[in-house]
Amino acid sequence: MKKMALVTACALVLGGCAHMAAHQASQSAVAAARVKQATVAVKEARAHGALWLATPHWLAVARQADAKGQYAQAIKTANTVILQCQTAEKQAAANTHAQPYYPH
Repeated sequence: MKKMALVTACALVLGGCAHMAAHQASQSAVAAARVKQATVAVKEARAHGALWLATPHWLAVARQADAKGQYAQAIKTANTVILQCQTAEKQAAANTHAQPYYPH
């Protein structure tokens, strides 16, 4: 009876660890994909001349978090980089026909 309880407890513990390892593996793949998308977004924004000054810094922060295994932080920061690039490109497009305002 004691052996059965010990085997059951070990199986539950190992089963829980396996779930965590699978979750972490999938999260690392998501983080790597988002960092890659952020890198592409920065290259595109730079090519259009619409890159904000702090955006490359945040891309470096996302890469460091991914390298350290802090996948949730890497995903969050990469999402911020992508949003900044999209907003910078919209801002640049809105300012293409801007003219100075001289009040009379």
